[in-house]
Amino acid sequence: MDFGWSKFQEEKYEAVVRFARDQLNDDLRDRDASQEFTLDLWRKCAEFGVLGWCMPEELGGSGLDLVTTVRLLEAIGYGCRDNGLTLGLNGQIWAVQEPLLQFGTPEQKKKYLPRMCSGDLLAAHGMSEPDSGSDAFSLKTQARKVDGGYILNGRKAYIGLAPEVQLCLVFATTSPDVGRWGVSAFLVESSYDGYHASPLRSKMGLRTNPLGD
Repeated sequence: MDFGWSKFQEEKYEAVVRFARDQLNDDLRDRDASQEFTLDLWRKCAEFGVLGWCMPEELGGSGLDLVTTVRLLEAIGYGCRDNGLTLGLNGQIWAVQEPLLQFGTPEQKKKYLPRMCSGDLLAAHGMSEPDSGSDAFSLKTQARKVDGGYILNGRKAYIGLAPEVQLCLVFATTSPDVGRWGVSAFLVESSYDGYHASPLRSKMGLRTNPLGD
């Protein structure tokens, strides 16, 4: 069995490293000092195909397998010194796009995934809360069933890209009495009534990836 990389994978890896070095490192010191998220760089990555590498072609992606995708994301990290940008890209790909691809309805996939792949829609993963970070099953945000959907009440904290996104994959408890088995995921658009994003939170590292509630 051959565990080496194919010619396509090797050539694509080198192309991605060149792209990252040439296109993603300008003004990094100033952007880091001002904690600036640069939408232009995000869209450059989207145009290069980064956000769609492991997404199906019919949903705006390239249809690459997961091993090749991880190899190419490694190339982005090798060539790009902006670790806030690389964190944000991986956060959307693995914590929003992939769960939506695996568990979303056909209508949800069609509505959101092509726009995420193209860079026209930014999305965040809303799990952490002020009193529950790594202990995800201790979250306090609740979702109450009403006519036409659910009403969510709670606060998500320390969320990457929160001040910038138009969509958040929010985890909430629908049945507190059954503990972890009562946690569900909801797609919440920033335009929905009651949605509020905090201003940028200052932090020591990964400063080009805006953090908020």
